[in-house]
Amino acid sequence: MAAGLVVRRRHPLVCVTVVLAALLGQSLLGVLANEQVVVIPIVIVALYSAAAHLPPAPALGALAAAVAVVAVAVTVAGPGGPDRVSDYGFGLVLVAAPWIAGRIVRRRRLAEEGAVAGAAVRARQAAEEERQRIARELHDIVSHGLSAMIVQSSAAAELVDRSPDAAKRAMEQVQATGVAAMQDMRHILGLIRAHAPGDRQPQPDLEDLSELIERERAAGLPVSLTFRGGPRDLPRGVGLSIYRIVQESLTNVRRHADASVCEVVITYAAAAVTVEVVNDGAPGTAVGDGGFGIIGMRERVRLYDGTLEAGPDAARGGWVVRATIPLEDPRDDG
Repeated sequence: MAAGLVVRRRHPLVCVTVVLAALLGQSLLGVLANEQVVVIPIVIVALYSAAAHLPPAPALGALAAAVAVVAVAVTVAGPGGPDRVSDYGFGLVLVAAPWIAGRIVRRRRLAEEGAVAGAAVRARQAAEEERQRIARELHDIVSHGLSAMIVQSSAAAELVDRSPDAAKRAMEQVQATGVAAMQDMRHILGLIRAHAPGDRQPQPDLEDLSELIERERAAGLPVSLTFRGGPRDLPRGVGLSIYRIVQESLTNVRRHADASVCEVVITYAAAAVTVEVVNDGAPGTAVGDGGFGIIGMRERVRLYDGTLEAGPDAARGGWVVRATIPLEDPRDDG
């Protein structure tokens, strides 16, 4: 009987079948019930394993078989007399208790596995929805760039005879606009563009950050905006990503962090632009939405091979979101 427990996890039905068959066999061979007390732990473990690892139908079958075997064992090998009724009751408890415990454990385990799987699915859905939204926004940016190129090239065609210098400047602007649109187009490749709503507003850019900060201040969030380094002309897609990162970070601070000070810092460097959103709220309270806001920001910076950090700020205390996006030299695409 004990040998059957070796496979109780991998083959619980085999285990409980071996144990019950042995119990029935020794009872039919005349082994008295009081001499079989030593095997009670084996029966308990076998029934628990069957209930914890088998689907409902086989588990119920194991329970019914156990009840029948114990009833036969008590009838054949029991002491008889007035104690038989109590022996039947003890046998029923011996069978039912581990079986119920096993089913409870199985239900909890399946619920935990379902919760983990559901969280993974929701995270994938959030990432996919964010990628689709980014694709729509970049589509608008590239479309705007192409429209500007058409207007500028038309103006150059009209000026080429009358004012060659003005025509040259217009064509240089066409080139710069085309390079920026090409950079954004590289990042949109591979993303699936979902059906966009019919009524859409122009996408925000880095220049719109001041207005965003003012709205947050009006809503009661004490936030400041600081620019460091020499300002640079950023591709519209990069500017949009920075705006969205700041917007999401401030939303999380306002909703989930009891912050008295919040600072947004944009730092321009030769090869990258960095955005930091720092607040003095309690660490770990400024993520919100089960972390899906962080997922969206991470998807945005990943489009440009950037990095995102979100966590406690060891130097200043509180919480910090820091995104770094590398910048390409437009001449590399010429």
